[in-house]
Amino acid sequence: MSLASPDIVQAFVEDSREHLGDIEANLMDIESAGEGADPELINSVFRAAHSIKGGAGMLGFDTIKELAHKLENVLHMVRSKELVIDGAIVNTLLAGFDKLLALVENIEESESASIAEHVEKLQAIAESKQAKPAGTEARPAVLPGPAAKTFDVDAVSLAQAREGGNDIYLLEYDLIHDIHGEDKTPFQVMKVLQDAGRIVDCKVDIAAVGGLDGDFSNKIPFFVLFASILEPQHVGLLTKLPAERIVKVDEAAAAALSSGANFGEYTLTEEAGRCLVRFPRQALVGTLGGLKAALLAAFDRCQSLALDFSGVEQADVFLFQLLCSAQRTFAGGGKGVEIAGAVPPAVQELARASGFSDASLVGLGLSRCVFVH
Repeated sequence: MSLASPDIVQAFVEDSREHLGDIEANLMDIESAGEGADPELINSVFRAAHSIKGGAGMLGFDTIKELAHKLENVLHMVRSKELVIDGAIVNTLLAGFDKLLALVENIEESESASIAEHVEKLQAIAESKQAKPAGTEARPAVLPGPAAKTFDVDAVSLAQAREGGNDIYLLEYDLIHDIHGEDKTPFQVMKVLQDAGRIVDCKVDIAAVGGLDGDFSNKIPFFVLFASILEPQHVGLLTKLPAERIVKVDEAAAAALSSGANFGEYTLTEEAGRCLVRFPRQALVGTLGGLKAALLAAFDRCQSLALDFSGVEQADVFLFQLLCSAQRTFAGGGKGVEIAGAVPPAVQELARASGFSDASLVGLGLSRCVFVH
């Protein structure tokens, strides 16, 4: 389902038609040339699939996005010379693009259309032994926070995205305030990102809007997995997003959490369904984006959570605001939160100075060691 205005949807349709106009002729020329195919011709076909994928993801047309994404994976392999195109591959690509055009032309019904046959054939090409790039045996990264539920990214896509020394970032936009409120269009945002890197996947989280029973939220999260050689601070300048809404997806997180995964300054480990978050010496506001990502990852993976404050020497009030929010989230999911070890004086003093009540901290196990009546 798309929340975009009819004008924006129509602009996407017209833009997609333009991208798809010369696809058949270009693919036939690429097949004829074989290994000598013009790289710019291959790039033009790749960019068509890539642009349609990004626009469809931004507008919430998930079926179109998925098919375009599978086409993009195969074309990336052709572009990087991991795969030599032949008649069978061209036929599969042509059939996929024909279906993509049909979905675009009937966009209001596109979400109910079946693309299973095309996806299976394209995925088989992408995962074939002769096309498999080095390193795709690695498991996909454990995506942090809300993205763990929003995205299901295959190993091929992640391996391709990391090529050339790219890092992968989870970007969280708000369609209402970051885009419409800034008098921007979704396509302008996508163009900025595409010029500076690669959009691995993107999706609007419509469910986050909530209902009318008190959970209604005046925001529409739009998550983007973005691959780029840019450093985190430069990604912030590019996107104009606050640091807490830019999370670097650590490649090491592909390993089991039993060996520890870092979320900024915070470390998350897992054993037998129990997660443990270890805090740094300074648990200040600038580090809390990492803590939020760690807490959300723990909520997705574990039935209970322990918080290890033992090394904290300095903290601020924003830490407790986030922890109280986490306690409510875990309690709402039927999961427990507890303290691992002693709470250091810095944390006790902060809670006392911040005026948190016994009731608000009972779930965190702090009231017994902070407030004495």
